[in-house]
Amino acid sequence: MATQRFTLSSYDPVYVVAEEVKIPEEAVRDQALRWLEYAVCKNGEKPKLTDQWVAAHTDDFKNVDELLIFIRYNMYRDNREVQELADQNVVCQELATRLVEDLPEDLVEDSIYAANMRLEEMVSRNGMTLEQFCQQRGITEDQMYADVRERTIQSLREDSALEAYAQHEGLKLEAEDFYAIIPGDDIQDKARKRKQIELDGRLAQMEDYALKTKALKQVMENAMIKRRATDTEWLRYGDTSADVLNANKQFPDSFVSLG
Repeated sequence: MATQRFTLSSYDPVYVVAEEVKIPEEAVRDQALRWLEYAVCKNGEKPKLTDQWVAAHTDDFKNVDELLIFIRYNMYRDNREVQELADQNVVCQELATRLVEDLPEDLVEDSIYAANMRLEEMVSRNGMTLEQFCQQRGITEDQMYADVRERTIQSLREDSALEAYAQHEGLKLEAEDFYAIIPGDDIQDKARKRKQIELDGRLAQMEDYALKTKALKQVMENAMIKRRATDTEWLRYGDTSADVLNANKQFPDSFVSLG
């Protein structure tokens, strides 16, 4: 059977409300104490989160609030990958709503079967029965399988939407697109792994994944986002990402490693 080609109802930028991933304030305060102990305290001294202690022991902060602003800013910077994954999830969900075609029934059923098998194998490797696994999560087996089905179909829709976008934009793969998806210590290491993938007969799957990854990058760069529904201005995602990276380069003193 010929591979189905997918189309979208629109290839314009996606508009989404992508909420900021929140770090609990308790975690911020714990990190502040660890940072003070590492960067300020001497001879086993224990830090205190009081205005008086912070002002007396640091040169840059007059009180706890100023210290927490610094710690919070750096934690969110270090939390960038988590935020990006959350943003991608929201954008891909919205892009998938533009998919014109229905998913082929055989593709859906085969994918759900494979997903169920992977879950059952994972549960077995961890020395549990499906009943024990479900009890741990407070769900029934029917609910577990229903969740797998829903997640699998959503993943297929998002993959198909990215495939449609790549086809519409005429995206072509370059060497760097392969290197971007292959983990490795350097280009030579990645090249060796790519060759092994080819020898294993898995090059087609890697090309498919690389093309969708390239499409996702372009979709994300052009996506228009708000962090809150009440925000009055839409921001291009690629511009906001560039702002953070540029700030890191232009103001390195503001991005001190927390150790």
